[in-house]
Amino acid sequence: MAKLTKIAMNNKALVLFPLPFQGHINPMLQLANILYTKGFKIIIIHTNFNSPNPSNYPQFTFKSISDGLSTSKDKSLNLDTTNHAINFMNKSCIDPFAVCLAKLLEVEPVACLISDALWHFTQSITDRLKLKRIVLRTSSMSCIPLYAALVLGEKSYYKTTIKEELALMTKMDIEKIYKGGLEKAKAELICNMINETKAASGIIFNTFKELEEPAFLAISQVFQIPSFAIGPFHTYFPASHSSLIEQDRSSISCMNMIRWFCW
Repeated sequence: MAKLTKIAMNNKALVLFPLPFQGHINPMLQLANILYTKGFKIIIIHTNFNSPNPSNYPQFTFKSISDGLSTSKDKSLNLDTTNHAINFMNKSCIDPFAVCLAKLLEVEPVACLISDALWHFTQSITDRLKLKRIVLRTSSMSCIPLYAALVLGEKSYYKTTIKEELALMTKMDIEKIYKGGLEKAKAELICNMINETKAASGIIFNTFKELEEPAFLAISQVFQIPSFAIGPFHTYFPASHSSLIEQDRSSISCMNMIRWFCW
């Protein structure tokens, strides 16, 4: 990991809540490192499922909560897909997360919660606790207006409200998603994510505005909340200790040999 140089500590903490999947944990912890160098105390709330290794981040405070995945006795529960698992955790994590966050607020000042956008249940909890919530979207900005169109249930939404270049860029995605209808679990997740993102205080993207400017402008129209395109995060801290699986390096020697022959 790149060396962390921290400026003077703020008197407030930031609470971050990553979704427990590889493509979501990495960006959230990279963002945590960025914010840490700005002087914020970082508290990571995480599920027991796919939990990060706290020893890799001694500068952060970690709080684990139950996710219900390993303790559920409901034999009819469908966790065959990621969408079903996320929908389940958005219900099973409500009470454990609310208790954990409330306890944190009792002992120290917290500036805001930064949660993965797919943790949509957290919006109602922060509203109740009178705490600001900012969401992190770890994927392309271009998919957000597409998801917003899905919530409206109209393919024509793109033709009337979004610039031509964005419509062309997402045409294949739209056709793929609408072909054969939208899976119920995915539709539920997208709908809740979009609605609760609109209620948030801001949205952070792991990309930069110039790369996806048409999407950035469309998002500003749809959500009307502050948007911060401050990525890509890996350029700040290229190395990561948050991999959930052991990296396969068996091909590196072969690649080095090919590079030597092609030099």
